[in-house]
Amino acid sequence: HPIVEKILKEGIASVNLSMLDESARKKILGDVAERLYKQSKFIEAIEMMTKANDMEKLAKLGDLFMSENKAEFAALCFIPTGDKQKLNDAAVKCIQLKNYRLAAKAYEAADNRQMASFIMQNFAEGR
Repeated sequence: HPIVEKILKEGIASVNLSMLDESARKKILGDVAERLYKQSKFIEAIEMMTKANDMEKLAKLGDLFMSENKAEFAALCFIPTGDKQKLNDAAVKCIQLKNYRLAAKAYEAADNRQMASFIMQNFAEGR
């Protein structure tokens, strides 16, 4: 699709998708996300899935990243979904990887403000 190609080449800001209905927008963004994922551009792929509001794909991709020991990418997938259990699991792995800011963000998204605050105060300051 030419819109998918334009987004891949020039970025999401290069197109205005607001005139499209929800399903067309979701399909285009999903196609972009899939292509980015295949190019190993995981963060960009996750951003596109988030823009597409595709929580099911984000959850599945997050599970895949967790199974591949890529907890940081998993956390980025789970944050928009709000899945408390998966967010808490990803946060623990992020702590093990010493990515305290992302762990705190995951805890915050899981509504676990006490842990988010603890991590930020004790580990993430100035890092």
